[in-house]
Amino acid sequence: MKEPDRSKQRMELLPGADPDAVREALRPEPEPELEFDPDDPGSAWLLGDDPEAEITRISDHRNAVKRQLKSEGAQFVYGFLILAISLGSLALAVTIRTMPFYITAGVLCPIGFWMFRSRWKRWLGSAPYCYQLLTSLGEDAESLKAAHEAKQRRKYVKAVGDLYEHSRPDDK
Repeated sequence: MKEPDRSKQRMELLPGADPDAVREALRPEPEPELEFDPDDPGSAWLLGDDPEAEITRISDHRNAVKRQLKSEGAQFVYGFLILAISLGSLALAVTIRTMPFYITAGVLCPIGFWMFRSRWKRWLGSAPYCYQLLTSLGEDAESLKAAHEAKQRRKYVKAVGDLYEHSRPDDK
């Protein structure tokens, strides 16, 4: 027996469904219009528009919580909290004077001091403390950084010598 050719036969996927209801369900809803100031250059980021890539509604990851929690400033705060806990355990050991508190302070204090110092150095980078503190508070402290770099350069020249001394013109 020969089977009928099914390629020319139309098969209904939803035989009992209303075709108008199916079309209505598959039609995408229009996106709601959001009001924003077109003169503000940051407002396009709030909407998630990227006109060069012709993409709209992209997510904005500039202020992601994960990134903030892993930043140098947050790591410095974590180190400060660890330092406070280790100093608290040291104060408890000095006050209560029992072996479990001595052991706890003996374990926590070196680890806490090391963690605080490493996070503090990471927060500072190669900049002086005052510069980093003022910039984290939103102040302009470029003169401090320039003075620090000049001081480091003078210190290096004093220790090693001026490498370009032979190529500089004489000031005589």
